[in-house]
Amino acid sequence: GTAGVVAFQNLYGSLPTRNYNEGQFEDFEKIAGDQLTDHLLKDRDTCYACVVRCKRVVEAEYLERAVSPQFGGPEYETIATMGSYCGVNDLKAIALASALCNQYGLDTIAAGASVAFAMECYENGLLTREQTGGLELRFGNAEAMLTLVEQMAKREGFGAVLADGSARAAQHIGANAADYLITVKNTEAPAHMPQAKRTLGLIYAVNPFGADHQSSEHDPMYEEGAADLYLNRLALLGLSEVQPAYSLTDEKVRYAYQTELFYSALDTYCLCQFVWGPSWELYGPAELAELLRAAAGWDVSVDEILKVGARRLMMMRAFNAREGFTRADDVLPAKFAKPLTGSGPTAGNFVDPVELEHCKDVYYGLAGLDPLSAAPTPQRLSELGLEWTA
Repeated sequence: GTAGVVAFQNLYGSLPTRNYNEGQFEDFEKIAGDQLTDHLLKDRDTCYACVVRCKRVVEAEYLERAVSPQFGGPEYETIATMGSYCGVNDLKAIALASALCNQYGLDTIAAGASVAFAMECYENGLLTREQTGGLELRFGNAEAMLTLVEQMAKREGFGAVLADGSARAAQHIGANAADYLITVKNTEAPAHMPQAKRTLGLIYAVNPFGADHQSSEHDPMYEEGAADLYLNRLALLGLSEVQPAYSLTDEKVRYAYQTELFYSALDTYCLCQFVWGPSWELYGPAELAELLRAAAGWDVSVDEILKVGARRLMMMRAFNAREGFTRADDVLPAKFAKPLTGSGPTAGNFVDPVELEHCKDVYYGLAGLDPLSAAPTPQRLSELGLEWTA
């Protein structure tokens, strides 16, 4: 399962640690996938008839509280948000946090990131134990993390402040709490760092619904050393100029946009992104076109698949424009512009706001968005048969 990428993310410098202040977690081995497999794994569950079986089912106990298999188990995002984000190195505590979120219906990325945000506010004196109801919200405090997750679900204690997400909590806390947010369009960032995977910074910013790691392909698939399988598939999307690691070029922006179109089409077709995708997945663009031809009886091409993805993105863009969103909303949190601390390959890295603005210009040109308003241009809407959205 995706817990297996914890070690790679740490090696690459893209494992968010202590609320996105560092890209490596010194205790990553304690929360890595092999630990989950060796000590917690009970079963591998699946969607109907799927051979991937990505869902890990765990069973454990933490502080005399059972982690029931009926609530599944933590995958990479949850291990990061409830683990390294919060400085927590106990996999059983993380598994319990995952079970609680699944029991109550909480998103684990938003919940874990909100706890990590509160911890950084506490560490910097913006919150006191009196305000948190006696919780010592320091990084590494697994018990406080678990208590806060339950409080958020029940809107009790300090959890009531975080229950609507960290962006609104920052308004409640006041002072410079916004400096510790990792939100885009009020959505908490997932566990893939734009300081390392640099096109993700652009995609997080321009994505119509905020930071999302499943809206485009990640940088390593189009960087030097990538497998031939990945590169051959990306060539079907017109991408054949492999880029240096950790780079952010105009070609990388084009890569981000083309793969964003493909992922958008997958969302339109309701297809799993472990099975279908533009590079590393089980099946690539050619196989997807073949599937659609067999299912619909139409002579579908890869270019037409990309056009389907573009239509979805443009309709969301048109909706946002109607609701008053502009280029000013396609921004990243101030925290991402601060150099990462710690050690490793991304220590000192940051997202340069000037560079991001240039990338947005390139992206808007590729997508057919007005460079000032970021709304779809009439010409692009006409090309996609979406004149009605204007």
